[in-house]
Parts: sequence; C-alpha cells; structure tokens
Amino acid sequence: MGARVVFTIKQADGLRLNLYSHWGEHERFQNLAHALDKARPRWNDENYAARIIISNLIGPDWDSETGFGLWASNEDGFYGGDCPDITIDIANKIVNDETGDHSFDSFITYHQGLLV
Repeated sequence: MGARVVFTIKQADGLRLNLYSHWGEHERFQNLAHALDKARPRWNDENYAARIIISNLIGPDWDSETGFGLWASNEDGFYGGDCPDITIDIANKIVNDETGDHSFDSFITYHQGLLV
C-alpha cells in the first residue's frame, strides 16, 4: 500500500519542485528536519538549498527506479492521491504541514529534539 507523502519546495518566483515519496510518510518530519538542517548553509540560495533538501530526503536510494518521483509545477503540489503534502517555502523559511506554519529553525529544533 505505501506510506506516501509529497514534499513541495516553493521558491520566491512561485515555482514549485515536488518530491513524492512512496514510503516516507511516517518519518517525514524527522527526515525533513534533518534535510533542512543540512541545507542551512544554503538557505539563502534557493537552488542549492532545494538540491540539498531533496538529496537528503532521498538518501541512498538515487539508483532505485521506484520509491520517489520528482516534478516541477507552478501550483501547489498534489500527487492526485490521498497523502500528506508538506510545503517548504525557501524564500520565507517556513514549513507548512497539517499542523500549520513553522519557521525552519523551530521545525528543526522540535523534530530533531524528538530523536534524542
């Protein structure tokens, strides 16, 4: 069945880069907190930040032909299924998920704190 989630990276120009994960729903918050923290040195460079976030969310599965999908859009990411969508607004450094809006720093602090 899967544990699907879509991560939507929104850039200042309104374009969106969407990453679909077939198995990432259960660890989505901790995985995103880790990816955002890794991208911290490039938060002011949207292109590099997006690449670092996506690389860390996918992890070692780059050679697999299943598990992840990637597409660009100019509207909110929607895979067409019933799965959570987390929006990462790089320009404003805000994560929007089903619980509301969170600054990058507060999102990282909270979700990485759950791993301790």
